[in-house]
Amino acid sequence: MARIILVHGAWGNALSWAAVAPLLKAAGHDVEALDLPGHGRNPPSGEIGQPDYVDHVCARLADGPPALLVGHSMGGIVIAQAASRLPAQVTACVFVAALLPRDGESLLDLIRQQDAPGVQAYVRPGPVPGTTTLTDEAPAALFPDASPRAAAAAMSALSPQPNKAQTDKAQIGPALAGVPKAYIHCTEDRVVSYPLQQQMVAATPCEAVFTLECGHVPLLTQPKALSEILLGLTG
Repeated sequence: MARIILVHGAWGNALSWAAVAPLLKAAGHDVEALDLPGHGRNPPSGEIGQPDYVDHVCARLADGPPALLVGHSMGGIVIAQAASRLPAQVTACVFVAALLPRDGESLLDLIRQQDAPGVQAYVRPGPVPGTTTLTDEAPAALFPDASPRAAAAAMSALSPQPNKAQTDKAQIGPALAGVPKAYIHCTEDRVVSYPLQQQMVAATPCEAVFTLECGHVPLLTQPKALSEILLGLTG
């Protein structure tokens, strides 16, 4: 049995993994989908940043055996930092259509390197200062390959996003280089474009690379295929 910790992306929460976590659990693994601070069941706050995310993930890593650490989208920034801080607690990092920064890079630093507009047109002020939410039109970028019903359900489950976590610079130590890494490309991604995904993997090589022909959220649109890849990495 493997321990698997799932880390969501911007505007996400533990529910982002609702179609994936049961498949991993059914295979006999210990699976935990996290609500990062300010997301999900936690109250939104514009004061929350990357250090708060990383502290939370590191606390969960320390509270058990080494884990397969999986990050989607912005979650890639979080798991890269956590793994560099607690490398002995991470069996491998898996980046799913994720931002994979070098030390000193932020989410916005990376997104600005691509031509794709991402979700910028759909961002609106959130319920508390320093946060944002997404408009109902965001599925056009996030998951154009989802059914209207699935897209609506996914949108209703999103959380406000602290702005600070998108501008904070990643703090990644040299220990990350010794942690096994895998990247799952999504070729039709309109949020973290496929060329940007390739660029990041070239800068931070991953021992295993997989490709799914889908948009930015295979957690929603291809949960079985994604779960099969993750299960293959638990051994």
